[in-house]
Amino acid sequence: MIFPLVSVHEFRRELAQKMNSGALSDAEAFRQALAVDPHDPAASRFLALTAEEASNASLAAQLAHRFIEANPVSHEGYLLLGRVLSDAPLAAAYAALGRKKLHFDPEAQAELGPSDLAEPPAAPDSEPEAVSRELEPHRLLHELFVAGLEAIDASLIDRVLARGADCAPLLLGVLNAYGEDLLSETDDGLVVRALALLGEIGEPAVLPALARFVPLEDDTIGGAARWAFLRIARRLPAEALDVIRRLAIGAEALDLAALAQQLCLMPDTPGRSEVLLSLADNLAEFDKDERDLVIVSMLTSAYVMHGAASEAAAIIETQYGALLSREARKELKSLRAEIEAARQEITESEEPSIYEVCLDGFDVVDAEPFERAEPKLGRNEPCWCGSGKKYKKCHLDADEGR
Repeated sequence: MIFPLVSVHEFRRELAQKMNSGALSDAEAFRQALAVDPHDPAASRFLALTAEEASNASLAAQLAHRFIEANPVSHEGYLLLGRVLSDAPLAAAYAALGRKKLHFDPEAQAELGPSDLAEPPAAPDSEPEAVSRELEPHRLLHELFVAGLEAIDASLIDRVLARGADCAPLLLGVLNAYGEDLLSETDDGLVVRALALLGEIGEPAVLPALARFVPLEDDTIGGAARWAFLRIARRLPAEALDVIRRLAIGAEALDLAALAQQLCLMPDTPGRSEVLLSLADNLAEFDKDERDLVIVSMLTSAYVMHGAASEAAAIIETQYGALLSREARKELKSLRAEIEAARQEITESEEPSIYEVCLDGFDVVDAEPFERAEPKLGRNEPCWCGSGKKYKKCHLDADEGR
């Protein structure tokens, strides 16, 4: 679950309390966690390792794959498959990729056994074709990970797109890991490229995941999400409209505002105005500022869609205009003066290509050149000082000289 809901976090805390008190076994607690969130990386990891300990290789492999799709940046699922798969060439391939990932997690190396750290036997001259095909999406994602914030070659994008359907679950896994706070700031390039590639692959099923990133103010990550969402919406408008209709049910004010923005930029599709009007269904549940946000976003979207004579805007004004605060009315008046120019700009603007979004490097906060050639202690890893705290909450600022 990308950016787990508050209710999911609360459920996880309750399970942790029950584990600590002995009311639930660890295994049962993690089974419940996985039932609530099928992409819970901690739960799938624990249950996969438990299955391995119980010598249930088949279940361990199944859960290892599930863990990889929840956090494909981690080495653990790959090393686990290397230990439990009966197909020797396939097991060796997963193990080798796990070791490559392990290079970037020096803390984990100290905790692993000799079998995981041992040098693999000499590889045969040629890998079985079936093994190469299964591993290719994983290897492509690892190339994107290693690139970090640096520029990449167009051929890497082409190879990912050629295996689009097989790469999509791993790209979604990157977004899941980001939402679980398992990535570092130097992985932002990977997140941006995962978002954009999902938009280019173009499956409407990924729109709910992209929508979680659309409201982000960050121009880099949020901008890539908005590009990706519209990339699919412009190619498959009817399907995208149906997804937006479902996403709006019970959504928060900020999410509704983001959906309104996407609606006005996508092609004019039958039912688009009706979906825009439906965004107000939950207004009674919002406070004043949230109501202002939703209503102003809806009106702005209606004017961008249909101009000053927008029938949808007139309906919104009639039904909900009285709820607007004085400040919101003032903002709306200012926006109206800019809408016609914005409509013209939207009409004339050319959509960037996937290569324009993905190929260039990304700025680093401290403006130092970034290289992922050597292992780096992650922001979310235990601090090197042994305090038990995450690195970002302990010595990160001091190490970076802040």
